[in-house]
Amino acid sequence: MKLRVSRTPVREAMRRLLSEGLLVADGGGARPRMAAAPVGPADVTELYQAAGALEGIVARGVAARSSADRRRLADDMRRRDAEFRAATRRRPLDYDALFERHDAFHRAMHDACAGSTIRALFEMMRPRLDRYEWLYAPLIGPDFSATYAEHAAIVAAVRNGSAAAVERAVRANWFNGGERLASVLAADALATTSFIVRRPPPIR
Repeated sequence: MKLRVSRTPVREAMRRLLSEGLLVADGGGARPRMAAAPVGPADVTELYQAAGALEGIVARGVAARSSADRRRLADDMRRRDAEFRAATRRRPLDYDALFERHDAFHRAMHDACAGSTIRALFEMMRPRLDRYEWLYAPLIGPDFSATYAEHAAIVAAVRNGSAAAVERAVRANWFNGGERLASVLAADALATTSFIVRRPPPIR
């Protein structure tokens, strides 16, 4: 092979990419070709809703914690959210730092309340979530005011301790985030299509 790699690790890598939803079979037959999984508004909406539903289950675990534990968790999440907000105000935006701070906010609840099953399910979704976060989420900024408000609602619900309220706040953040990203993906696709259709023929 051109890459001087045996077929076995290549096959294993492709199997993993298939299981993570990053590759799809392109065509039928015994040995179908592989292609990068398509992206688009419908896919990101469904993916973010699934993530929101899973994290909503995690969020309900907040109610089982003592009031002192909830206060500590709320304070930790508020601190992490402040670091995320600070990252959004830097110019130029450092998207690596921005996404790390945003992930840290959500990871606080996972670390405190998620069991092994939910963690495993979330890790299965992580590669596809990261694909959208790192490649397409920059289209959303630099106005993150909606995310600020949703994070504040999550922190307030954690402090209050109502399982239903925390779940609603977490789901709203994920569901709304998916809709925001889907809308910019749809607009970007429309702009690209319009450019392709309207641009003049090349000068020969």
